[in-house]
Amino acid sequence: MKYDHMLDTILSGQVPCTGFSHRDHLGTAHAALRRWEFFEAAHHYADGIRASATAAGAPEKFNATLTLAFLSLVAERMGDEDSDTFVAENADLTMEAVTRAGYGAERLAHPKARAVGLLPRSA
Repeated sequence: MKYDHMLDTILSGQVPCTGFSHRDHLGTAHAALRRWEFFEAAHHYADGIRASATAAGAPEKFNATLTLAFLSLVAERMGDEDSDTFVAENADLTMEAVTRAGYGAERLAHPKARAVGLLPRSA
């Protein structure tokens, strides 16, 4: 499967700098959550995304809070579907969905947000 292969690429820390879309992030997050239970998936996925950002020369692009938020939203919605189906049926899982979940721009930009999975704040 496409997203399983992409997940293996992420886990090796070799995600390409360009061409890795938001849909690819959702699909690979779904693949990770199908492969492992939530906390193990979060560990492996975050390590891979962080390593890929570092290898691309942009370690500041990794955001633990954003990664945890999207993994949580994907896990909440997923069922028995494959990753391609999940991505097709959940196109609304965008930054707006993260904002609705309580993660505003200020929270995501907090200095600790890159290293620690901050919890959302209600208004």
